[in-house]
Amino acid sequence: MITFQLHCFLTFFIFANCFPFVTYAEVNSQPAENITLSHNIIFTPPSGWRNSDNAALPKHVNIMVVGKGANEFPPSISLATEPYSGTMKQYLKVIKELNASKGQDWKDLGTIRTAAGNASLSQTDSKSQWGELRMMHVMLKKDGTVYILTAAALKDEFPKFYKEIFASLRSLRFDTTH
Repeated sequence: MITFQLHCFLTFFIFANCFPFVTYAEVNSQPAENITLSHNIIFTPPSGWRNSDNAALPKHVNIMVVGKGANEFPPSISLATEPYSGTMKQYLKVIKELNASKGQDWKDLGTIRTAAGNASLSQTDSKSQWGELRMMHVMLKKDGTVYILTAAALKDEFPKFYKEIFASLRSLRFDTTH
């Protein structure tokens, strides 16, 4: 049985390492629109971004949308879910420790107001074969599930996408029509 700490590590390891395997050529030709998961959670991706091939994503990453950057590594936003019975404060402490153990620069940026309510906002910088990556994570816990919306781009390109990424992160909401 996988322990919670190992599961968290695997989830964030996946975020740091699965993005390079998705290139802009591997996305659907249809633009991504409002993304709804079986948990009735929705986010609105940036205009013109495309859905990735979700069959290639790790188990806990439910959906990924990909934009077009200037380099081989495209900007992306993914939504993952993780069952968790502890508090959000406990969850963030584990995430901080795991990132520190890997030498990654993780920062708790406080809260962000999303359409689903207040959520945790954090930032991680890490190195990859394409250069330094920046990831922003919005984490929201509801009914024993943590929803993790992660935006990733090369650190040098992140400012170019910040406005549309931030709007997508804030768009996280629960679909009450179903």
